[in-house]
Amino acid sequence: MSILAGILGLSIIGSLGIVWYVLILVLASLPLYFAVKFLGGEVTILKVILLNFIVAIISGLLSIPLLGFILLLFIYKKFFELSWLNAFLAWILQFVVGAMLIFIAIFMLGIALV
Repeated sequence: MSILAGILGLSIIGSLGIVWYVLILVLASLPLYFAVKFLGGEVTILKVILLNFIVAIISGLLSIPLLGFILLLFIYKKFFELSWLNAFLAWILQFVVGAMLIFIAIFMLGIALV
């Protein structure tokens, strides 16, 4: 089953093209970028994309959610030079910013369809 999923994943990437794949990565990284920027952390979009890859790999390897969450906050703290509280706030704010970006996209799409 995992081989089939990998083949399907590669075909999706191949059909979208590498430009679309990079665009999707950048768009998925925007909520965390804006959250850390708002909290005054040292952030670039490339840092956020790299961090998303690191966190995805680590969360895939860990089976203890609490340990993974603490490790995530530690990574945010070190990577973006934040305090523990600001790392936690960045984690929360990325969901708020993501919801706002989705709302704006839906609103703009709704206007475009009218």
